Order: sequence, then C-alpha cells, then structure tokens
Amino acid sequence: MRIAVALSRSWQGVEVDLLTGALGTAHRGETPAEHAALEHALRLAELTGGSVHAITAGPPETERGLRDALAAGADRATRVDLDAPLNSLAHNGSAAGCLARALPEIDLVLCGDRSGDGGTGATPAFLAAHLDAAQALGVVHVELDGGRVLVHRRLDGGGREVLRMPRPAVVSVEGGLRLRRAALPAVLAAQEAEITVVPGSRPDTDVDVISTRPRTPRARAYPPPSGDTAHHRVLELTGALVDRTPPTVVGPLDPAEAADELLGYLRRHGYRG
Repeated sequence: MRIAVALSRSWQGVEVDLLTGALGTAHRGETPAEHAALEHALRLAELTGGSVHAITAGPPETERGLRDALAAGADRATRVDLDAPLNSLAHNGSAAGCLARALPEIDLVLCGDRSGDGGTGATPAFLAAHLDAAQALGVVHVELDGGRVLVHRRLDGGGREVLRMPRPAVVSVEGGLRLRRAALPAVLAAQEAEITVVPGSRPDTDVDVISTRPRTPRARAYPPPSGDTAHHRVLELTGALVDRTPPTVVGPLDPAEAADELLGYLRRHGYRG
C-alpha cells in the first residue's frame, strides 16, 4: 500500500525569552492530529508491507517536520517549495493543489483534521477533490479489513460511522494516537537524509478569500469597579441600585397596536430615530 502523509507547520506560535521576557514568533510544529496521522500511516505500512511518503509545502524551515517523520519511520520525504507556509494557502485550496501535483500515484493520503493555528480543516477535502479520491473527514480510528481500509468517524450523540474506503482515498484524523518515539540512530540519520524538493506555484482557483475573522468576537474592555468595599463593588458591577424602567404589561392588543407599542419602546430608548 502506497501511503502519503500531508504535514503542515504552524506559524503563529509565541516564544518568550526566559531572561528578558521579550515576545517573539516561534514555530509550534506539527499538531497532535498530524502526529496521529503519521502513526496511523506507519502502522498500516507495517501491516501491508507498504511505504510511507511524508510531504509538506512551504519554505526550507518546514523540513524539520519531514525529518521528524523520517526518524519515526517514513520511507521518503518531499517538500513543495513555496514562500508561504501551507497554512496560509489553505483557505482557498491552493495548498491542496500544490500537494496533489507533487504526489505520485498513491493509495491513501492521511492528514490531520486541522492545522494548529486556527485552520478551517478544508485542506483534506480540497486535496480529495484535486486527486479525484474518496474522502473521510474527522476520523478517530483506522484499521484494515481484508486489505481494505476501515475508518471510524465520530458522530453526534456518541455514535460511530464505519466506512470501508476505496482507493485512492483521503482521510483526515483527529489527534488521539501518540506518535512513536524515534530511536537515536534514526534521529541522527534523518538529519542527513535527502529530502526531495519540487518547485511549487500558486494554482488558479475558483475560491477567493474575502476576509478572515476571529472565531469569536473580541472581548470588551470595561473599567474596574471603584467602590471602597466589596459590597459597593458588587452593587456597581450588578447595577442593583440603578433606576430602571419597570416592566410594562399592555394588552390584549391586536398585531398592529402591539407593533406600534414595541416601536415606541425602541424609539424612547434610542434604538430607532
């Protein structure tokens, strides 16, 4: 079985200088989900006598993850040479197009379900489309059944969906399976191993990224309470002694009168001009 593992590298880590406290950027490395994908690939290769091909897209700094994969047991590694990391191209499918063109004939591609820097998790689906392959996303367990790959997907309500995958297939897995620890000789050999570098380009795509926003609204900053005692601070925070308009019960009213009453309330409180 010919298995590929698509790796990415987070570029939004924060590094703290322990002496000065200064903040800087750092590489987080691969996510637990990508380590799980690599471990699944290595186990399947051992059971089938297959090979594992680790691949990533980005500048030379991304080769660190490939060397870690070689140390763990991957047979070969390829880097698609790009100025931007795979994560920054993932939103519009460009990363998937670059990886798909660099992959040879393959039976199974394993990926992490999402990158570690707020990725959307869309790259595996785009990759399946570029390879014209079947896809299974959000997998928690991978096994063999008579030469076919069975994958278990987590469903809402504690259910499981078991799929028998054809070839080729793209499977994204959740983090949960720890990557094996590489032996010291393998780690040293991986530092000198050859990594195939292929030129990359930003392919044309029909998807245009309009904007990217935070996953949740930014928190509002409020001034702290200024009371002298805990009781006064609680009153200030809760507004318990602030004058309020008491609840008003009107009716029964017909729909038009009820609408007029609501609009009047909004005007009195400044919600409408």
